[in-house]
Amino acid sequence: MPFRTSVSWRGALLAAALLALPFTAALAHAAPAPTSVSAAPAAGSFVFDTTATTVLVVRHAEKNPHPAGGDAGLNTKGMLRAKELARVTRDAGIAAVYASQYGRARLTAEPVAAARADSVRTYDANRNDLLAARIRAQHAGSTVLVVGHSDSVPELIEALTGERLLAGESVEYDRLYVVTLGSTGGHRLLRLRYGSSVE
Repeated sequence: MPFRTSVSWRGALLAAALLALPFTAALAHAAPAPTSVSAAPAAGSFVFDTTATTVLVVRHAEKNPHPAGGDAGLNTKGMLRAKELARVTRDAGIAAVYASQYGRARLTAEPVAAARADSVRTYDANRNDLLAARIRAQHAGSTVLVVGHSDSVPELIEALTGERLLAGESVEYDRLYVVTLGSTGGHRLLRLRYGSSVE
């Protein structure tokens, strides 16, 4: 008798398993395993780099006549251009304002710094390599304005990007360069103009 009881118990389990097979198969057919979703952006889509660094680079505004090596500040047109630079960059989210050691550059930068209740940081126009390194180290992911000179602006852009301006390209008073530096390398250089045109 104990033997019969054991067989009946095993038979019951086998019967239950056989009865459950069609139901399990139906569930497997009705609910296939989910397919994986690719995290890569679709072709043609744009991925915004929130850690990119943006450097706005301009030449100082129009200056008063002065002898070589001198510094006589800005003329009336230059002062108006400095105010226009502050207006144009007002919503750019500038984190720091740099100007060379010369008064005409500082006077161009001051309205921008004043609009954000900040002071102008001074850099050596002869060492644009040091300024480029400072921007990368201290202002990564931010927007910075640099006011330089017709000869120092191309040097700074090259120090930041490794790219030289076009041969014969003149850095006019109304030129505004927008340099975007990617967090993992690469850059973009955009040429704009602001204020009244240069005669």
